[in-house]
Amino acid sequence: MGQIFKAQILTPKNQKTVLFYDPGYLVVSDEGKIEFVGTKNPRQKYKNYRFHDHSDLIICPGFIDTHNHLPQYAFAGIGDFSLLPWLKKYTFPRETQFKSEKTARPAANNFFTSLLKNGTTTTLTYVTTHFSATNIAFEEAKKAKIRAIIGKVMMDSFSPSALQEKTEKSLQDSLELIEKWHGHDRRLFYALTPRFALTCSSKLLEKIATLAKEKDVYIQTHLSENLEELKLVKKRFPKAKSYTDVYYRAGLLTPKTILAHCIHLSNPELTLIKKAGASISHCPSSNRFLMSGQMPARKYLTASTQLSLGTDVAGGYSLSMFNEMREALETSKSYINPLKPEEVFYMATLGGAKALSMHKITGSLEPGKEADFLIIDPLKFTPDPNTKYQNPTQILSQMIYRGSEFAIKNVFIAGKKLN
Repeated sequence: MGQIFKAQILTPKNQKTVLFYDPGYLVVSDEGKIEFVGTKNPRQKYKNYRFHDHSDLIICPGFIDTHNHLPQYAFAGIGDFSLLPWLKKYTFPRETQFKSEKTARPAANNFFTSLLKNGTTTTLTYVTTHFSATNIAFEEAKKAKIRAIIGKVMMDSFSPSALQEKTEKSLQDSLELIEKWHGHDRRLFYALTPRFALTCSSKLLEKIATLAKEKDVYIQTHLSENLEELKLVKKRFPKAKSYTDVYYRAGLLTPKTILAHCIHLSNPELTLIKKAGASISHCPSSNRFLMSGQMPARKYLTASTQLSLGTDVAGGYSLSMFNEMREALETSKSYINPLKPEEVFYMATLGGAKALSMHKITGSLEPGKEADFLIIDPLKFTPDPNTKYQNPTQILSQMIYRGSEFAIKNVFIAGKKLN
């Protein structure tokens, strides 16, 4: 049976505009597709649909997290080093444990459950170099019914011995996972995942590009996160004009490539990324937490670079996209012309969908799209329930700055309530 939801509805129209319907109606078909959204009461037309009156609540699209690390969630909030020492002390030892199913399965179950609790309905996720752990991650994502793009980390150079792979084995394992999971249930997809240039040979990077093209899969990696990282990349790839050029020469920059961090890019690097149609996952919490720097988001948007938001757990300390939106707003205030609430809301929803080439499926509440949405209780973030601010920008701003998982009453994916 189809359903009708009545509530205050917030949904992005574009990068600068959020549509606000009060009261609004969202009509969802039995197949989980949106049939109508707007202010006109549809109950006469859809007489047999179940009606839900949430007049005192808010409905918005589910959030899209375009960069996170499943195995790192266990030590989120622990970060007493900059990136490279932090990887050595915390990340690599933790990822080594994922050789065991006893570690990998409960961690994956907890991770996807936590994403949903935080309102994330679509995720782009790194696992480890282990085939089995990545396969388990897909199994647990399927059980959770979340939309997920997942990749086995690929490292064949300058890596801890317990995690370093043979080049051909890394590619073969990835190919097997692609064949098994890419496009599964039209909800699970694969991302080839070279960790970053420092842990990958030129041969591996080039073969990843070839495989991505052959199988039409995503590519996710890190770029220009830490100044010490940049120095080491320059030494390892002396012929490259820049860090971005390392990936460009290998053929890794595509419309389905998501580059995390990108804090220290030059103008020629931005041009390469834009030319290739690749996108950047902005991870402001992690950038500050690991003392990597601040990405000049407005500069990148002015250069027409596609930006989305990533929590980057555990460089980021939370899976909450509310937290990432407010971090993006606050760090942008270090520059002229800071970001606006409408812009970061777009980056956490429709902007993320566009980065993942899923904007025709999800990211906003529009007829024909999958009904991925959140029901949010404004009383959980309103300081004084007797004084209500009804301007849409004010509502959005309070929701971003004071929102948390505790404000999320329900999460829907494809019209099905998941909690």
